[in-house]
Amino acid sequence: MSQSLQDQLLKAGAVKPKQAKKARREKAQEQAAARKGNSSTDNASLQTEIAAAEAAKRERDRQLNVERKARREAQEQDHAIGQIIERNRIEADGDVAYNYNLGNRIRRLAVSQSQQRDLAAGRLAIVRHREQSAIVPAAVGRRLMEKIPAQVWLVTAADETPDPDDPYADYPVPDDLMW
Repeated sequence: MSQSLQDQLLKAGAVKPKQAKKARREKAQEQAAARKGNSSTDNASLQTEIAAAEAAKRERDRQLNVERKARREAQEQDHAIGQIIERNRIEADGDVAYNYNLGNRIRRLAVSQSQQRDLAAGRLAIVRHREQSAIVPAAVGRRLMEKIPAQVWLVTAADETPDPDDPYADYPVPDDLMW
């Protein structure tokens, strides 16, 4: 009884030696696959998981690159604005307090009499950058207004042209009107 079932079947002639050899080979292959832990379904699902992880990593890397690029461009623009202001800065020296509003705050800057006239006439502009105010020529102020509109204060001429949709355009306002 120490013989295996396969050997007993071979002796009895119920199985041919070629069939027994094929059965041994298949059994050995199954055991080897079980030891490795690779089955065809596990292998396919593992491949899909790896592909999904790689796709997620590529997307995350792309997002990080976009954020880095945006930060770098913002820093470059900030640096360029700082250089423009430093090159064109006019020193505010004087004892006249000039009030201007920027955003929702009223700010004060000490300027000279001539600077006060130039600011009121629109020949000079005030730029607030990196928590400091600077006076610059109006042309530079207009150029900076394109880049940082909330940080530039500039007097502009009032538009005196009447609105074409104004229903009261035909009625003149009297000069001696008293309230």
